[in-house]
Amino acid sequence: MENLLWGLLLCVAVVASVLTVRIYYRHKYDPIFRQLSEQPSDKEEDESDEPAVTPVKEVDETADNPTNIAKEETSQDAKATADADGELFKKLTDAICKEQLYLTPKFGRKELVERFHLSSRRVSSVFSSAGTSVPEFFRDCRLEHARHLMIERPDLTLAEVASASGFVHASTFTVDFRNKYGSSPTQYREENLKIKSDK
Repeated sequence: MENLLWGLLLCVAVVASVLTVRIYYRHKYDPIFRQLSEQPSDKEEDESDEPAVTPVKEVDETADNPTNIAKEETSQDAKATADADGELFKKLTDAICKEQLYLTPKFGRKELVERFHLSSRRVSSVFSSAGTSVPEFFRDCRLEHARHLMIERPDLTLAEVASASGFVHASTFTVDFRNKYGSSPTQYREENLKIKSDK
């Protein structure tokens, strides 16, 4: 008897749910179906001289429109984040260059995180926003330092230049240098020393 009662209650609940959903959708979509049924059929359209005009929903472009407010807030948040990222990127890169942190071979993201008390994700995000990465930035600083060192100190071997610029391996230095400047360190040094002697 108890099972029968529960089964009956379950049926009533299902029927009530179905009716609720049906009423909701009828209330929501009936005006649309009514509007569609009032439009002339293809045959009637051909017979009438006037083209059928479908109503266009106007977009509310007022400042009070919640969609516009949300877009504006998102835009302002994005701008504030970009400004903060740009400012932090400048501070980090100024410190890296001023203190010549790139000359320490093992100095990288982990050391930046520890030194400036930032999260690894934040550091990566800041450099990414600037269109680079921590390893790329350090590599470029090291290559620029090596480029100047090769001309100012012609007495140093290329291995010594690489080591003095923060590279662990001279072979890595040579490959990275060629990729950035389009010639080997040896060619670059010879060409620039020749130009310097001609002056």
